[in-house]
Amino acid sequence: MKNRVVHFEIGSENPGKLSEFYKKALGWEINEWPGSDYWMVGKEEDRAVGAINGGIMKRFEKEGTINTIEVEDIEASIKDVIDAGGTIAKPLADMDFGDDQIMRWCYCKDPDGNVFSLMQVVPKK
Repeated sequence: MKNRVVHFEIGSENPGKLSEFYKKALGWEINEWPGSDYWMVGKEEDRAVGAINGGIMKRFEKEGTINTIEVEDIEASIKDVIDAGGTIAKPLADMDFGDDQIMRWCYCKDPDGNVFSLMQVVPKK
């Protein structure tokens, strides 16, 4: 499916503590992403078989759960969001994603104020 949800994020004032809750309550595997103050839910290798992984992060707005949509061209998708009446809540950023890839992502708001994220994984240049 084109532009499918591939990731979710849960905002928290104390992501480390909330991670412990989800470990105990639901048996989730959660590990802090080194040096990021971000906790990954699930294992990256599970994603290869279609699992939707997630993260627990420091809350930056009054968002609830954020769904991340993987897109083929993030800059074109940002334009589409704006043209359709959405806004950018947090601008486009890049981070290393393994040895040979970069993850590009941003946070958007739909016209009702719901936050979602767009992401694209590209090769390092």
